[in-house]
Amino acid sequence: MENYSVQVPPYTVGPEAYKKIEKQCHIYGSKAVVIGGKKAMAAAKEKLLCAVEDTGIEIVDFVWFGGECTFENAEALEQLEAVQQADVIFAVGGGKAIDTCKLVSIALEKPYFSFPTIASNCAPTSAVSIVYNEDGTFCKFVHFLEPAKHIFIDTEIIANAPTEYLWAGIGDTYAKYYEVSISARGEQLEHYKAMGVQLSRMCMEAMLEHGAQALKDNEQRTASYALEQAALTIIITAGWASLLVAREHTMDYNGGAAHAFFYGLCNLPGFDENHLHGVVVGFGVLLLLTIDGKEEECEKLTAFNKTVGLPTKLSEVGVTVEEVAKCASFMVKDEDLAHYPYTVTEEMIVEAARKLDY
Repeated sequence: MENYSVQVPPYTVGPEAYKKIEKQCHIYGSKAVVIGGKKAMAAAKEKLLCAVEDTGIEIVDFVWFGGECTFENAEALEQLEAVQQADVIFAVGGGKAIDTCKLVSIALEKPYFSFPTIASNCAPTSAVSIVYNEDGTFCKFVHFLEPAKHIFIDTEIIANAPTEYLWAGIGDTYAKYYEVSISARGEQLEHYKAMGVQLSRMCMEAMLEHGAQALKDNEQRTASYALEQAALTIIITAGWASLLVAREHTMDYNGGAAHAFFYGLCNLPGFDENHLHGVVVGFGVLLLLTIDGKEEECEKLTAFNKTVGLPTKLSEVGVTVEEVAKCASFMVKDEDLAHYPYTVTEEMIVEAARKLDY
């Protein structure tokens, strides 16, 4: 029998979530540095400062993460005096900012806490960083053994964030179910992996149930029940599923053709800068289902995508069949396809893209 540990991070959610900072963070130190996106830090700054006022925790500085999750930006942050002096890192913002903080955390051996200001993906919870090259092309996945120590989800901040991020989060999150369930197909799974596969179903079901209403409420800047359920599913459920189906520096059953599709397209100049990750991944699920021969499920998801405005055909992603063919060699080599129950070929990807080009 093998000994192993599985860690899923706890979370606090609500309009006053930051008031729990001292209780959750004080055992790790008294000095925190905030690293994040410019808009994200502006949205969270007042609440963060109020939350630590008259506590034993001091925020030593607010530092921009650099705009992209690259090794170069992480290394630059590691050299800053405020970062070196801090006991803990407060990672504030979206996926790229938080993923950059993970790189800094592991390099400096400092614990980090996640403060997502948008509900666009599970980066605040997962134990992997998606690293890009300085030209915007995909570089590599960097896996960690430990996730954030705690996640603070302020629903008022998320309700006031641009709706496009929640929109992207819906596509990225339902993808978790389809990718995990296919990658784990036919496998004899240990307890934690089987639990992750079962949990991934909630990623699809909750998006179909709450996604459309959550978007409407986000447009009205209302921290509603539907918005909270959607945000928790995007940030926590998908993140926990990710942690459970993958362990010890591997993707295991955590990836699939939808994400490989996105990362492959990042080889087109400027693609990553002009396309939201989750929006493309959401369409990538239609590609995944087409490759897998699941026409009925593809039709069901296409109908849902139309209700929330996610892409249902290739042209809505802004690429052509020829461009997909150009990037297909990168897609089939992607780590996300390592545990697929069958080999995904370039021809399969191009043919699926052609069927969805109408």
